[in-house]
Amino acid sequence: CSSDLWVVKAQIHAGGRGKAGGVKVCKTIADVKAAASEIMGKVLVTPQTGAQGKKVHKLWIEEGSQIAKEFYLGVVTDRAISQVIMMASTEGGMEIEEVAAAHPEKIVKVAIDPTTGYQAFHGRKLAKALGLTAEQTKEAVPFFKGIYRAYMEEDCSQVEINPMILTAQGHLAALDAKINFDDNA
Repeated sequence: CSSDLWVVKAQIHAGGRGKAGGVKVCKTIADVKAAASEIMGKVLVTPQTGAQGKKVHKLWIEEGSQIAKEFYLGVVTDRAISQVIMMASTEGGMEIEEVAAAHPEKIVKVAIDPTTGYQAFHGRKLAKALGLTAEQTKEAVPFFKGIYRAYMEEDCSQVEINPMILTAQGHLAALDAKINFDDNA
């Protein structure tokens, strides 16, 4: 492999894996093997697992990314207004609940009427709030549309990308995602 960096990630159905020791950045293959041995079989306790935690049975090992900036992107349905809410924050990599409590002004929300669906102006508003350049916005608008489309077509109740990153080369990428499906769909 040509990478100078790898990431070993525990695959459990819960957020907060990094803080619980379930995500390790490695510089050598020996470090990857050691991290994999340390994480595999470990019980990770996060705010979403409860005190009992979840045992790690699977790992994901990927090439590291050159991260210039981390963001948060989420999609949920606001049943009170019968619209899909796409939200973004410059505080990626953190738990969004913490950001909402401490800095609610750092979360930008865009309501999308499901009868008209996602429009480019929704994406431009989010991109502007994230401080993306005009060139990055051209990439972000269809990126956000794809997330919205997946949310709608797969009957999701939540799509959360955290972190969504801007690479050192100026491109957007989803490094981690959490997707929940509507059991009543």
